[in-house]
Amino acid sequence: MSSILTFIFLVSASIILISTLRRRRQRPPIDAKIRAIQQLPARHWSPNYLESYRQYTDPIADQVIESIFKDKQENEVNELLLSLVRNNGVISGSMPPEVRTYFATTAALPNWADEELIALGERVFAEHGPLISLILSCKSLPQTYVCAKGAMVLYQTGRLGQQAGRMNVYTHRIVETSQFVINALSSGGLSPRGKGIITTQKIRLIHAAIRYFIHKHGWDSTVYGQPINQEDMAGTLMAFSALVLEGLELIRVRLSEAEKEAFMHCWRIIGYFMGIDAALLPNNLADGLKLGHAIMAHQMQESVQGKALMAALVEFKENISPEGKLIGMVPELMRFMIGNEISDMLGLPADPVRQQQAEARVRKIVGIGETISRDFVWASPIVAVMGRLMLEGMLTYMNHGQRIRFELPESLKKDWNLQSTYA
Repeated sequence: MSSILTFIFLVSASIILISTLRRRRQRPPIDAKIRAIQQLPARHWSPNYLESYRQYTDPIADQVIESIFKDKQENEVNELLLSLVRNNGVISGSMPPEVRTYFATTAALPNWADEELIALGERVFAEHGPLISLILSCKSLPQTYVCAKGAMVLYQTGRLGQQAGRMNVYTHRIVETSQFVINALSSGGLSPRGKGIITTQKIRLIHAAIRYFIHKHGWDSTVYGQPINQEDMAGTLMAFSALVLEGLELIRVRLSEAEKEAFMHCWRIIGYFMGIDAALLPNNLADGLKLGHAIMAHQMQESVQGKALMAALVEFKENISPEGKLIGMVPELMRFMIGNEISDMLGLPADPVRQQQAEARVRKIVGIGETISRDFVWASPIVAVMGRLMLEGMLTYMNHGQRIRFELPESLKKDWNLQSTYA
């Protein structure tokens, strides 16, 4: 009897939860605000204009790193950077004054940030996080690798072909990227002193340190532009925002216009904290899509480095990622998401039959979830369970298989119903 009552309680709670989410979607619309955003122009991003930003980096963060190097030895700076990565909270008083000043003066939200849009953008991530994660790895990252000059920076940071225990160091890069996205888009991440803001501030400073080190190892700025320059940063931002929304549409995830623009709004704020020039922050989704594709067209080129990065990513997805094990046919799924031209440049194998199978498989999974959430409210928890299994599989691997701690914020543990043991 008690088990029946428990079952009824769980079903009722699930119905209430889904109904609440639907009511939140159906609350008084923010259509006027969204219309104003969408009426802003989608600009023409010419190659010459984009090229001008390849010699421009981030003077604020660069100055902090240069100042530290004047007073400290290289090993001390390394320890400082490691402490930034290890420390999940606010910056301690033991940090150099330049660092404390940097975090204090770059922490304020821009005056155009909108709390309502931030909350809606965070909810998009909470409800579609596993699929966004899939698109980031199968579409966004490959599209950054085909930008050969930017890919050279990642390749030269020494993250490929090294070992940290049993884990290829490149895997750390994938984990760090995932952690950054989770911190930035979790509920409260973009609130004042939120974890997303602090994480982004740290990454901005680490980018400046990478620039400093790379310049000491013979980087040719006349050929490649400055390392981690403004165009490359803007391209990465678009790959993680506008091109993710493009990917969700490709696999037929239905988002409202408000949800799309709110997601873009969150990433505009992240770009602001990353130190991206205001002129390279898109006005809206249409502007972001034009900017993302313009940067790819400007920088797209076959390279040894891009192929090496792609091969490492495919290996990661096939052997580690739960999505790879669930859906299978990883190269074919990537080819479906990024197209044949980019796939050929990155050395992905071509198999049209398997590609069609991968496309059909992922769309079938998404279609089931969309149908359930739309038509069968009582069964919607199935979608959440699928997402939970995917995330728990990755977190289990990261925590136990390779001894990497993958921190997941409390808000997403609640949104995705993850067990606290994986925090």
